Amino acid sequence: MRSTVIDCDVHHARRTDAELLDFLPRAWREYAGGLGFGGTIPLTVSDGYPNPHGFMRADSYGTDGAPAGSDLQLIDEQLLTPASVTRAVLTYGDDIHVSGHHNPYFATALAQALNDWTIERWLDADDRLVGSILVAAQMPDKAAEEIRRHADDRRMAQVLLADNPTKNGFGHPVFHPLYEAAVETGRPVAIHAGANDWANPPSTGGGTTNMYFETHSLWPQALMTHYVSLVAHGVFEKYPDLKILLLEGGAAWIGPLLWRMDTEYKGLRREVPWVRRLPSDYFREHVWVSTQPLELPPHREQLYEALEWIGGGERLVFSSDYPHWDSDEFQHVRSRLPEDWHDNIFRRNAMRLYDWSDADVPAGLAASASE
Repeated sequence: MRSTVIDCDVHHARRTDAELLDFLPRAWREYAGGLGFGGTIPLTVSDGYPNPHGFMRADSYGTDGAPAGSDLQLIDEQLLTPASVTRAVLTYGDDIHVSGHHNPYFATALAQALNDWTIERWLDADDRLVGSILVAAQMPDKAAEEIRRHADDRRMAQVLLADNPTKNGFGHPVFHPLYEAAVETGRPVAIHAGANDWANPPSTGGGTTNMYFETHSLWPQALMTHYVSLVAHGVFEKYPDLKILLLEGGAAWIGPLLWRMDTEYKGLRREVPWVRRLPSDYFREHVWVSTQPLELPPHREQLYEALEWIGGGERLVFSSDYPHWDSDEFQHVRSRLPEDWHDNIFRRNAMRLYDWSDADVPAGLAASASE
């Protein structure tokens, strides 16, 4: 017997456009061509940086050609059962990029449809699954309404932000209605890395990239920008109960960023008088970080040292990133991290993040293949 696992980043997908169109209002179905009126508006924003190996695990497609992440039985066989996952937080596939749409009203309607589709087609089908409230960041006031719409459904465990449709970091006051609604409804806000390549500005600091290798290597820069922005605009002072989850950006870079922020704060605090604590203090109180993609230094002790400084045993949560091409299997993560961190990383830290009790997450599965 051993504790079961919580996976905080599982990308679920739909098989066809028709599956989602059923959840859109008639006017938006007509807009997208779903009623035979000849509309040609795509439901997902196309990616300009193709991966030469493909974005998904080769074995994650259904035998009938179903898209990766769209077959619950296959997800169970490849992820949930082998790793004893009893809570998998769903984070969407390409549909995560609603904030990359130019039309903010269509994006808002899509986010609402995707949330309803997730509840009906996924959460109602398997009680191991919990969802994310996907919001279109183009209109934060409407996003706040969408968060409150799901206030009573505790299966929708977090708010999910990805693409940034503005020139401002996510700490800017324009986004504060999101955080107010998240705190009011008791949800953490997950910020997914790498998505800014579907919108402006790009996820890189010095300019756009030309190849997927560049893009993927620089994904953490978007998370850096957003965390600095959250601190600089006093979001954690304004919303002291806010919890943030940084998804799919790695973690070894965080220590040096916090060192620099603490140094700059000591010299520039007059510019941000509402920031009352060191940036590293806010991080250790408000921020959780997903394990995937776990960095691979030459010696695992080097990774341990980098993660220990940020309180990795208390701040890291397990994420497989299934079914992406670079997803991390449970055994791999388990072997790379100190054994005395395992219970926290694979279970307890996520329970604190989502405010779950032992009763919410079964803990007594028999040993499995991942044991």
